[in-house]
Amino acid sequence: MFFHEHIILLEVVRYMFTEVVLRRVISNLKLCIVSQMEVDVSDGKVEVIGKGIFESLRMARIMKKIVFVSFPKHKGGKKYIFDEGRFNVVLLPVRKPSIGVGLIPSIKAFFQSYLNYVKVTLFLSKIMNNEAVDLIRVENILLLGVPIAILSKFKNIPYVLWIAGPELRVIEIKLSHLKPLVIISSLLFKLLARFVIRNAAAVISISPESNELILSMRPRLYRYLDANYVDVETFSPRKCNINKGKYVILYVGRLEKEKGIKLLINSIEKLANLRNDFELWVVGYGSMYNYLREHNEKGLPIKLFGKKNIGELLTYYNRADIFIFPSLVEGPSAALLEAMACGVPVITTTGPIKDRETGILVNRDPASIANAIDFLLNNSELRAKISENEFNFVKRLSKRYLRTIFAVYIAALKSSGHFSAH
Repeated sequence: MFFHEHIILLEVVRYMFTEVVLRRVISNLKLCIVSQMEVDVSDGKVEVIGKGIFESLRMARIMKKIVFVSFPKHKGGKKYIFDEGRFNVVLLPVRKPSIGVGLIPSIKAFFQSYLNYVKVTLFLSKIMNNEAVDLIRVENILLLGVPIAILSKFKNIPYVLWIAGPELRVIEIKLSHLKPLVIISSLLFKLLARFVIRNAAAVISISPESNELILSMRPRLYRYLDANYVDVETFSPRKCNINKGKYVILYVGRLEKEKGIKLLINSIEKLANLRNDFELWVVGYGSMYNYLREHNEKGLPIKLFGKKNIGELLTYYNRADIFIFPSLVEGPSAALLEAMACGVPVITTTGPIKDRETGILVNRDPASIANAIDFLLNNSELRAKISENEFNFVKRLSKRYLRTIFAVYIAALKSSGHFSAH
């Protein structure tokens, strides 16, 4: 099946059903979402941090059952049942590997990822037996895509592969100090990616940088989306009467190399030479947390707030004057769209932005970012215009996103012979 046929089939499935029929099919679906997130469950409550768990909670309102599988923040190998079994959280028995600094930690993390495949595959095999799901959605190629592809063959359960970013590019950035390991990782990744992509019932990507790789491996069905999930009922403009004193430039996300953290700091250093009436607020955590703290101690106007749950994030978004997203790799980040839904003018290196209409697009260099922030802070009329435009834009994106995702799920079931409209 050629690429054009992939698109045609998805579009036919998308429009052949009325909204009522589409909802009826989805309402009977038992979906397992296998996420690369790290999740904590304490006192019988799920820590709602990150787009993955939040989207799953919303889908549990519509579908028959959601089984959300993720890495544990602390202790794993457990299952938690919520909403009388409609929303179950399963924590894997292994911690999420992270690439450290230096040769030995990097090699250790490299091999640990592959050793985890055995444990994860055996553990998820039991989960699939107990949960009787109709469809699996896996949100990563390297970390969890391989175990799911293996299980899919043995359990006869189709899976949809979700690709949020160019994983190979992320590996290259993280291992840039170890060229031989980059070469080995690249070869292994391409072999595993071919296996995972070709065996998926459908592939969804929100990463424009991943299109070429995906298409070269000839997926059965493929859909590129220019949007990520955001719940506009939760994320919306709210009044903030707090006197901040200074302009607030907000960053929300993981603190990792590929997120452009060094680029962000270099930009703030240049901005500090232009003006002193601002603060950079950073919400999130990661391997570059200490890097940010060191620059704060050197006198840069940075405030570090760590990770925050969804309810707390709303406060930070609605206190911000500008949201900055300096990513080196991503497409439409969830945090970027959440900020837009809250009406925060955004400056970004990537994403579905119409320049100076729904945000400001900048090059990946400190001077461009610093000048864009300075320009936007000096232009209150443009900030107000962007704020209004981007909120309406995200509302339209959100509605289209859910319908398209549901259509892809049905297309995946249909193409693998598991579809029933009743």
